[in-house]
Amino acid sequence: MINRFVLLLIISIILGACEGSPDDDRKVANEKKIESFLRNNDLTYTKQNGVYYATRVKGFGNRIADGDSIAFWYIGYTLNGIIFDTNIIEVAEEYNLDTSVRDFNPIEVIAGNSTLIEGLNRGVMLCREGEWGTVLFPAELGFGDDFVGSIDPWSPLAYDIFIIYVKNQQILQEQNFISNFVGNSEGFTIDSIGFWIKFLEQNENSSEFGIGDTIYAKVNGQSLYSEEAIELPSESKQLVLSEQVLNEGVLHGFLRLSEGERAQLVLPSCLAFGTLGNDSINPYEPMLYEILLDSIKNNNN
Repeated sequence: MINRFVLLLIISIILGACEGSPDDDRKVANEKKIESFLRNNDLTYTKQNGVYYATRVKGFGNRIADGDSIAFWYIGYTLNGIIFDTNIIEVAEEYNLDTSVRDFNPIEVIAGNSTLIEGLNRGVMLCREGEWGTVLFPAELGFGDDFVGSIDPWSPLAYDIFIIYVKNQQILQEQNFISNFVGNSEGFTIDSIGFWIKFLEQNENSSEFGIGDTIYAKVNGQSLYSEEAIELPSESKQLVLSEQVLNEGVLHGFLRLSEGERAQLVLPSCLAFGTLGNDSINPYEPMLYEILLDSIKNNNN
């Protein structure tokens, strides 16, 4: 009898656990709505800490870390397209929002330690300087069961965000060092995505290739703080032009070359090893590379 009673008690506990709470059900329903929205808009996304992030227009600036000073523009809306808040005056006027309740300046906060709603507080950590992206999150990270203006209770939310700047002391020191380095060197020009390039060998031929193609090339990199002369290796190697193989700066550096051309690149850390570094490179450490594009592999071979 006792064993039967214990068994029934265990079964009742298991069944109760399987039923889930109303909050869990709402969260699951919210996530389904968010993922449906992303699919319907053909958006590739990442999910971290309960928040979804989709890049709209890729940026190449600094990624955000706890304690960074950041500024951004935003447009907040529900998944059925109701815009409820923005700090962009043109958007507010277009959608007949009350323009008397706020000023229309960039939001300036300390990342990870702000008064933003929790979903947005977590979401900006997935963003990047110079990038338009969309942060989406369930109601439990937004306004929950509250009525807020035109927003129904338990509504998942989306924010389109453009990060204007990311600042901390390490970034400022790095920027100053790069500025002094290129200022004391001849021939460097700044590229549209933020690295500096100096051509050492050029020709008049143009080469057609892009991301995903395979090249034969020489490449060598070292810390910009190093005082050693940089030299290319003696042998070329086969490389696939992708972010899985090369850091962003080197990848786009090769895309600026034609066959037979050689160049030096000065990369800010955001285009190299970023806020984490690696075993030999510190976080926020700028890099110097020399690259040579020997040839482009014929994909028909």
